[in-house]
Amino acid sequence: MNESDARAELGAVAGSLRLRLQDAHRAGLAAVNLPRAPASRPQPAPAGPPAPVEPPRAERRAAEAVKEELRVAADQRLFQGGFDFGAPDLKDGATREEALARIASEVAACERCPELLANRTLTVPGQGSVRARLVFIGEGPGEEEDRQGLAFVGRAGVLLTKMIESIGMTRDQVFIANIVKCRPPGNRNPSPAEAANCRPYLMRQLEILRPKVIVALGSVATRNLLETHEGISRLRGRFYPYHGAQLMPTFHPAYVLRNYTPDTRRKVYEDLLMVKAELERT
Repeated sequence: MNESDARAELGAVAGSLRLRLQDAHRAGLAAVNLPRAPASRPQPAPAGPPAPVEPPRAERRAAEAVKEELRVAADQRLFQGGFDFGAPDLKDGATREEALARIASEVAACERCPELLANRTLTVPGQGSVRARLVFIGEGPGEEEDRQGLAFVGRAGVLLTKMIESIGMTRDQVFIANIVKCRPPGNRNPSPAEAANCRPYLMRQLEILRPKVIVALGSVATRNLLETHEGISRLRGRFYPYHGAQLMPTFHPAYVLRNYTPDTRRKVYEDLLMVKAELERT
């Protein structure tokens, strides 16, 4: 879809939402102000500063609903394209196992991020089934992952295993990776430059795997994958089209361990049940 088509479609969405607001207005929400064309000439300034007026609750809710639906529509159009299923790593006749092993070797020799290179013990390319329909992506390796060269093997990894088992699957059936494949010093968040340097490796892995569902674990992974500044609490609980897959943001296992409340665990489980249902659809 080109830019003009995308703008036309978003315009149609906005028009439809406007009609909904008009219906609500006629039904009695008199406080909802519908957008009007700007005046053709500047209006004179009022004699004195107007008294501050708090917008009515119905108006605020209607405006937020319009803003949210337009944002979701834009996100869906941004990531609706599919992966290149003729992945370069497979074009020479390599199997998935061989193609993923090749990427792991390149990661082990990578020197793109000087600080990560100077502090890493082992690279963590990711591991799991080469035919995984479900992929989990975190932010970066921690101390134990750096020591073993495997993704999610520390305390957060133990909880992730339980999360996977809660929907009737095992770690051997999924693929687990991170936004960056070397441990950031002190377990800090990866920088934008570090994430950009590692992104080609991750995208090549996804092209080979062709997952049906991707679970983004935590705000760092979600923001990097969806290229958004929205928080995880706002983004979780719904699917986002992502290069032909469905992406579900949810809380990182480390966050769940720090906030081990019934509410947090319930939200994560609800997200995983949606993932299970999506996997079972086809």
